[in-house]
Amino acid sequence: MDDSTHDSTTQASLSTTDLSQTQSQPKDLSFNISQDDRLFAQAGKDPIRYDRDNPVLMITQAWIDERNAPELLPYKRHIVETLIELLEQQTEMVMEDMSSTVENKFISMVYQTEIERIKYLVKSYLRTRLHKIEKFTLQLLRTSGYDLIMSPQEIIYARRYQELLEAHNHESFLHLLPRSQHRQDESHGGLNMVTTADMEAPVFCRVMENVGQVSLGGESQLLEKGEIYIVRYSDIKHLVQDGRLQLI
Repeated sequence: MDDSTHDSTTQASLSTTDLSQTQSQPKDLSFNISQDDRLFAQAGKDPIRYDRDNPVLMITQAWIDERNAPELLPYKRHIVETLIELLEQQTEMVMEDMSSTVENKFISMVYQTEIERIKYLVKSYLRTRLHKIEKFTLQLLRTSGYDLIMSPQEIIYARRYQELLEAHNHESFLHLLPRSQHRQDESHGGLNMVTTADMEAPVFCRVMENVGQVSLGGESQLLEKGEIYIVRYSDIKHLVQDGRLQLI
């Protein structure tokens, strides 16, 4: 074997060794669990195994549930506050560790990309909730225990939004009508001026644990772990809030 062939073989061997060592090194990211991209990797396959102690995975499922549920779900205060605190700490770490080397700049970009991913989840979750609050404002404000569903900031927003909406309607056209027709929450002839959530809407859900027999549409149905069903939301609302079913 000539020297050039021997050198090529040696370089190939070293490259293979370096690659295996690199792949075996653990990821050193504060939010490394979300890098697994399980949200999409398991689509249509096995149910995603969410760690209830990981705020990134928890906000991901809370976001999915909120987008698919016809009503406003209880606010995930602990998850959001925990993530905001972690994001602030992570941002400070990235700014402190930045240096002029190419390697550190690349690592900093990875951290920043991960931070932006999680920020998107939190913002989209909150935007989805605000959309529902604007749509069902009166219904929510008249619900007993609405402070258990909305955050203090959301309650302030809902009240202010309703005040502005009523003032706008009055200035636009209601002042031209008789005073007896100024109310904006009347119900007459089967028609209700207050927009309410359709609790009978169909939803897709995945069973996360065996829940036994459940009444669906007046009939008993066995919900088996890992299976996907399309059901009326009112029948499985309590199971979604307990985390035993996930909306998809």
